[in-house]
Amino acid sequence: MNYLPNIKLSDFNYELPKAKIADYPLKNRDSSKLLCWSNGKIEDRMFRDIIDIIPANSHIIFNSTKVISARLRMLKPTGGKCELLLVDAIQPSLDPAIVMQTKNKCLWNCMIGGRNVKEGMIILPEIETETGLTAKVISRLNNYGEIEFSWDGKFSFADIIAKAGLIPLPPYIERETEDSDSERYQTVYAKSSGSVAAPTAGLHFTDEIINKLGEKGIKKSEVTLHVGPGTFLPVSYDDVKTHDMHDEMFIISKSTILTIIESIKMNRNIIAVGTTSVRTLESLYWFGVKLLKKENIDMRNILLHQDEPYRLMKSGNILCSDSLETVIKWMESEKLNVIIGRTKLFIMPGYEFKLYNGIITNFHLPKSTLILLVSAFTGSDEWRKVYNFALQNNYRFLSYGDSSFLFKRKLDV
Repeated sequence: MNYLPNIKLSDFNYELPKAKIADYPLKNRDSSKLLCWSNGKIEDRMFRDIIDIIPANSHIIFNSTKVISARLRMLKPTGGKCELLLVDAIQPSLDPAIVMQTKNKCLWNCMIGGRNVKEGMIILPEIETETGLTAKVISRLNNYGEIEFSWDGKFSFADIIAKAGLIPLPPYIERETEDSDSERYQTVYAKSSGSVAAPTAGLHFTDEIINKLGEKGIKKSEVTLHVGPGTFLPVSYDDVKTHDMHDEMFIISKSTILTIIESIKMNRNIIAVGTTSVRTLESLYWFGVKLLKKENIDMRNILLHQDEPYRLMKSGNILCSDSLETVIKWMESEKLNVIIGRTKLFIMPGYEFKLYNGIITNFHLPKSTLILLVSAFTGSDEWRKVYNFALQNNYRFLSYGDSSFLFKRKLDV
């Protein structure tokens, strides 16, 4: 049984002129515009104003994932060109940050672009890297395959992709990757390597803004969700519940969960920087609910399916603190300091947000899963008011575009 709500994708369409899509970032990260929405009221601000806008009794959640140079241009034995996109690490670890430090050999699930790239084929980098890099196609199914990379052992895999790889820009940015993208398509707080796309809401933050928020007494925590290429996949059917949501790896430390529990009990505003931070903590909540309900969970392969929250919502509300404290007890019983899982959480109208009452997010594509998330948060047709305002007031859209702050209590601004 599919527990997802009955939603028509065509209800979440809008006209996005190509001229509104930002192909490049602004010179200064915090020079972007900031649309503030709270309880139906909209204000036109600048992102640097976020220091004054976010209430002092708040706790901000950042996604500390780091974009990797995951796009590899390769040559087949015939001399023909092909391309690999690193998607998921397989060996020697499922954690891409660990694999980045590996020497000699590693195995990845990759997207494969190009004809006649067959099992057993050995392909080489298009540019000479002087690292001895080779890539062997272990298996292939449609556009994906397992690729074994081998190279000179004096280099780490991070060194390899720094030499041979490119930062993968989103498909709607119709230009080649430039050197500046290595810095600008990356948050200033990025730490944990593993994403093929940036958590773009964080691109507006500077070290100065983060420090000033701290001086104001605002708490800060970091989680990790590695953004995969599925974030760009279109929803193919008007009946949204038929869409297969992509899964992504998340990592949260025990100390972070304890800090968030404290903020919940102190009635602080919990504010997400980006939809990835939303999906991470909301997924953690539902994992705690499943533990409380003693549901069957494969503890070696934690995965939240896309419709599970909608099923679990039907059986009554569980407090956030109760859910997260259950996760802590489980981690202590398993002697874990970090929880690693995967989530397919699909947030759409009908979803009940459990932790967040504020989201900082960029402006998203029409008929996308992210528009559905924004609509679920703002309620009814408020998302359309927000987007119409942005279109009429020269906001820049998508990854390198401007930002919005969506808040469910009256702002003291």
